[in-house]
Amino acid sequence: MKFLFKIPLILALIILIGLFQNFFSSRYLLASNLRDGETIFKNVCAGCHVRGGLVVIKGSKSLKFSDLERRGIADLDSIEKIANEGIGYMKGYKYKLKGEEDKILAKWIIKQSKEGWNK
Repeated sequence: MKFLFKIPLILALIILIGLFQNFFSSRYLLASNLRDGETIFKNVCAGCHVRGGLVVIKGSKSLKFSDLERRGIADLDSIEKIANEGIGYMKGYKYKLKGEEDKILAKWIIKQSKEGWNK
């Protein structure tokens, strides 16, 4: 007889577990979507490269297009490589960038640097 009282409790527990699994799996799916360049920059780069051209840490390089050109890295391949592997004081972020986000970020940085970081 006591077993009959436990059945609703067990069913409620199974339903709650199913709801939590659904909630977390849908959050994971959202997190796995590729971010746009601006979002990636804000989440990964802006801590040191505020407003693009300005830098917070002494010795860091700006992302102004003229500075990128002068250093020979004003192209997508160079920016992708730096985003993944790092350069100088900057560490690489290949473990934070998912899928094609290095390419998305590089395109966005080049575009913004050519426009003068107006955003």
